[in-house]
Amino acid sequence: MLVVGTLEQRLGIKIGSAYRREAKEPTHTLITYQVGESEPVNHSGNDGRKLHEIELRFLVEVPTAVRDFDLEALDASTRLERELLNERFGCFNDVDDTRLISNIPRKFDPDNGVFLRVVTIKQRIYMGPVGEEWLQIVGSSHHDVGVDETPQVA
Repeated sequence: MLVVGTLEQRLGIKIGSAYRREAKEPTHTLITYQVGESEPVNHSGNDGRKLHEIELRFLVEVPTAVRDFDLEALDASTRLERELLNERFGCFNDVDDTRLISNIPRKFDPDNGVFLRVVTIKQRIYMGPVGEEWLQIVGSSHHDVGVDETPQVA
C-alpha cells in the first residue's frame, strides 16, 4: 500500500496491519493501519473515471507502562497527521488531497496495558482508465478574416 510505505519511509518505522491473530501487550509505541469504509461516489470525475472515497485509520498503541503514555500517543498521532495532511503520495492524477477526519483517543485498557489513539483520514481515489476524448480549441492570433493589415495613410 502506497500510503503505508510512504509513511514508513518518512517516519523511519514499520507499520503493519491492525489485524493480528492474537492479542499481545505492546512493549513500545506501535503504529498499525486499518482500512475503513470504501464508499462509491455517485458521479464520475471530470476525466470520466469512477470515484471512491477511501477511509484509512492509523492506530497508535502505547503501553500504559510508559510514563505519560497519553502524551506519547498524542505526540505520535500528531506526527502522523503532519505527514498525512493534504498528501497525494505521488499519485497527483489519481487521488485528491487527503482529509483529516479525526485524531481521538479510542481505548484505555489498563488490564491489558494499552492506550490507543486513532487517526482517521479519507481520500478520494479515481478508478479506471482516463477517457480518451479530448476537446481542443482551434485558432491562433493570426485569424484570416479579410482584414487588410496595410497601414492607412490619413
